[in-house]
Amino acid sequence: MEPIWQNITTALEIPPDVADKWLAKLKQQYAQPNRHYHNEEQMIRRKVEHLSGASLCLQLALLFQYYHFDAGKDCVKENCDALKEFLVEAKLENKALENNVLRLLGDVSVESSDLPDEDVSYFQDLDLSILGYSAEDYKLYTEQLRKEYSSMETSSYNKMRLKILQTFNCIPFIYATTEFGDKFEKTARDNIETEIKELKSQ
Repeated sequence: MEPIWQNITTALEIPPDVADKWLAKLKQQYAQPNRHYHNEEQMIRRKVEHLSGASLCLQLALLFQYYHFDAGKDCVKENCDALKEFLVEAKLENKALENNVLRLLGDVSVESSDLPDEDVSYFQDLDLSILGYSAEDYKLYTEQLRKEYSSMETSSYNKMRLKILQTFNCIPFIYATTEFGDKFEKTARDNIETEIKELKSQ
C-alpha cells in the first residue's frame, strides 16, 4: 500500500503530516479482523499489481473503495465521505478529481463529464480480477469470502453465491477491457463453473 500512497500524495503535493495520518488510517481500516479477503494482504496486494501507469483517479478510488467494509451492507456513502474528509484535510481543491473518484466509488449524484469510460471499465475489471487467478488462489478467495459472511447460514450463503455466479455465466464477457479479458476470462469461467458445481453438491 505504501508505494501507491506515496505516488498519490507526492503527485498531489499532500502535506507530509496529512499523508502519514491517512496512510495509518488506511492501513488500520484494511487490517480490521472482519476482513479476510478485503484487506491489504489479499485484495490490495493483488490489485496493485495491475496499477502500473494507472491514473491518480483510479489509484485513489482503489484505496477508498473498501475503506469501510461490511459484508452485509453497502458502504458506498461511508467510503465517499471518507474520501471527502481526506481531501478536506489535505486542502486539495480539485473538484474534477474529487468527482471522478466519487463516481468510481459509486456516487452517481455527482457530475463527472471527463471521467474516461476506459477508467470505469478498468476499475470494474480490477475488482473482478481475482475471479481469473489460479484455481488455488480462487479457492483461497472463496474460503476468505465465506468467513466474511460467517453470520450467514450456509444454505442462504450458498443460494446468494450461486445467484451471483450464475449471473456471470449468463453474460457474454466478464471483463470489459481487452487487457483483463485476454488474461483472465477463460480461467475466470473455469473457476466459476467449478464453484457452481461445488455449491450445488453441498
